[in-house]
Amino acid sequence: MDNSNDKLAIFFDLDDTLYDHLIPFREAVREVLRPDEDHLNYADLFYKVRHHSDLLWPKYLRGELELEETRVRRLELAFAEYGLELDREQASKVQAAYIGRQYSIEMIEGVAEQLQRFISLGHKVGVITNGPQDHQMSKLRGLGVDRLIPEEMIFISDAVGLAKPDPAIFAYVNRMTGTTAEHSLYIGDTWDNDVVGALEAGWKVCWYNPRGRQPGTEHKPSYIFASYREFSELPLI
Repeated sequence: MDNSNDKLAIFFDLDDTLYDHLIPFREAVREVLRPDEDHLNYADLFYKVRHHSDLLWPKYLRGELELEETRVRRLELAFAEYGLELDREQASKVQAAYIGRQYSIEMIEGVAEQLQRFISLGHKVGVITNGPQDHQMSKLRGLGVDRLIPEEMIFISDAVGLAKPDPAIFAYVNRMTGTTAEHSLYIGDTWDNDVVGALEAGWKVCWYNPRGRQPGTEHKPSYIFASYREFSELPLI
């Protein structure tokens, strides 16, 4: 990717990139709703939840929606689009169960080794994630990421006042870390927030796509990978 001797700035998304977001969601739905799983594809349903979360998040940032309303509303919209009935009480219970499970999570297989590899080689390694500061930091602590990456290399949208896919958050990270866009790499799973946002900021991007999603625009990530075994073999450094 880069033949110079300059070290890279390598930043990761958090949700569905460092850990599998689907696992706590699936377990929460099972606990609260006990659905007929013969006719339910959790991955497709969760994809709709993420989609509606991304659509509602700007309203939360502008103060038009409270955080809890944003979270519950995304569930209502996603379930309705999927063709499942979910009333407000059920949505609130699913959300509470979902949140509770997000602090007992594990890194996706191979993630820790890649973080340690880049750190040991002297590259600047960090995290850029959308969400509430305390919530996202609790997940990072649960994963043990805070023991590998210093706090000054962790950028959370609510703390920064900028959110993906706005290229400004990537430019802000460059300014704060003394790095440049041309020597920066972002690894993330969401097409609009991660791939488009980082590319528009002039960064190179590795799209983590384990479920074979289709690109949403004509943007071209530098690499696409479906597992961290594949990722470890990419000619990044």
